Parts: sequence; C-alpha cells; structure tokens
Amino acid sequence: EPVRQPHVDARILHWEQGWCNLSLVCTVAGASNVSYNWACTGGPPGALEHQPWLHLQVHGDADPTVCCCNAS
Repeated sequence: EPVRQPHVDARILHWEQGWCNLSLVCTVAGASNVSYNWACTGGPPGALEHQPWLHLQVHGDADPTVCCCNAS
C-alpha cells in the first residue's frame, strides 16, 4: 500500500572551521513498517543508510548537496 509523502527535517549538529555536520530525519505521518532509502547528489555523502535518518558532513565552500528520502 502506498505511503504518504515523506517529510524531511534537517538539523545542524555542529559547525566548525567551514565544516557542517548535520542530520536529516525522514518521517511519514500515520505510517508504520516503512522502508527508507536515501539518494544524494553533489558529492560523497558517506554511507547511505536504510534508516529514517542520514548523517552528513559538508564543507561550506562545496557545491550544494541535495538529498531525497524515498519511503515505501
């Protein structure tokens, strides 16, 4: 059964010397037993997890990193 469109919340965990550590959290309202998949562009995001969260480290001078959460 299809799930609703996911919502992504971004939180900056730490900013130091031009580097930003951040966390992305993907949620689907009213859904249970959801599978998550992340896809990112704009540089190496690190290990993409099959979890509702994704941790990234990006440099302030780097090209933008765009991440999408797919939920099913």
